[in-house]
Amino acid sequence: MDIAILSIGNEVVKGRTVNTNASEISKAMIENGHQVKYILTCMDEPTDICDSLKFLTERSDVIITSGGLGPTVDDLTIRAISECLNLKLVINSDAEKELRKRYNDLGLDFTEERKKMAYLPEGAEPIQNHYGTAPGIFLKHNGKLIFSTPGVPREMRGMLAQILKILGKGNLNYISRDMKVYGIMESTIAPLEREIMEKFQNKISVKSHPESMEFKDPVLTIEIYGYSKDNDLEREIEGAMEMVRQHVVQLGGRLEEKEKS
Repeated sequence: MDIAILSIGNEVVKGRTVNTNASEISKAMIENGHQVKYILTCMDEPTDICDSLKFLTERSDVIITSGGLGPTVDDLTIRAISECLNLKLVINSDAEKELRKRYNDLGLDFTEERKKMAYLPEGAEPIQNHYGTAPGIFLKHNGKLIFSTPGVPREMRGMLAQILKILGKGNLNYISRDMKVYGIMESTIAPLEREIMEKFQNKISVKSHPESMEFKDPVLTIEIYGYSKDNDLEREIEGAMEMVRQHVVQLGGRLEEKEKS
């Protein structure tokens, strides 16, 4: 399934918080056979959340949001999703029961701010939060699957395992290999990247990541990767790597290869 990730939060947009959640979600999805098509970030504004959600639902099978599920006035994700999809925002009895118990066990009142976290879009199921309070949501809507997780990384990770269980294993085989090249400029190796992608009919992608200046002791990491539903991908990536090896030798460069992960 094609996956889209929507990170929500003023602190992420402003750069105050580094968006590690999107990276972790993406990596987990790819490792489980799914393809991530989009990663978007937007402000804690209902209009921006809705615009982002509409864009992603038109292009993806699964949307995973992160952030904006808490008790404060700026936690607007659930309300925005409900309004955007024209769904009523209703008290979920399971979420309310769990939240009420947690606060009562601590000897705390179940205030309106705490009750706010029990309101979910009509038809949504709560995802249990093992490391915090606000539940996540799982919603099926017009053939799309929508998941929402908190922005706190530990809470998100706890729900990510549950999301992967719901989605199951995808049918895509993903392989990535890295090669470090010394003494060859990125602009010099660029024609080879195009040649490889043309030879393998774009089933394989080649990406160069410069780690130094172009004109002084150039160092590149060459990433060769691809998705496939068949078993030929490993062989084709090895073929692409051999093309890089030969090219580097011809140009007088030096190459290091990482162990397969």
